[in-house]
Amino acid sequence: MTFAQTYREERLISRRSRARKARIMGRVIGFGLTFGFVVALRTEPELRTAVENLAIAAIAAGDIGSQDAPANAQAQAIDSLGYAPDSKENATLNQLGIPGSDAPTAPSSSQLPESHVKINRGISG
Repeated sequence: MTFAQTYREERLISRRSRARKARIMGRVIGFGLTFGFVVALRTEPELRTAVENLAIAAIAAGDIGSQDAPANAQAQAIDSLGYAPDSKENATLNQLGIPGSDAPTAPSSSQLPESHVKINRGISG
């Protein structure tokens, strides 16, 4: 075996090892986050209520076909937590796309900026 072949094999072994370690760490982190979320749901009744309201609204929106139900449920969940943003915070939330007490409607396609993204496609032929 030449040096190049040996080096290539060692490099592949190293990459596989790093990939395996990354998969294991990803699973550990995922389970940790899930466990933390479950603990938070069990200990915080306000969070549990907010998540239940969002889940019910998402299910209702899927059955009815309405797009407004999740936004209304999110606003209700925020209200149920006792959070009432003032007008400055509400304007900031609306700019971020989070509905507040006076959520604006979505912009029409004519109000959106023109896209300047160029897609390079190969020349066939």
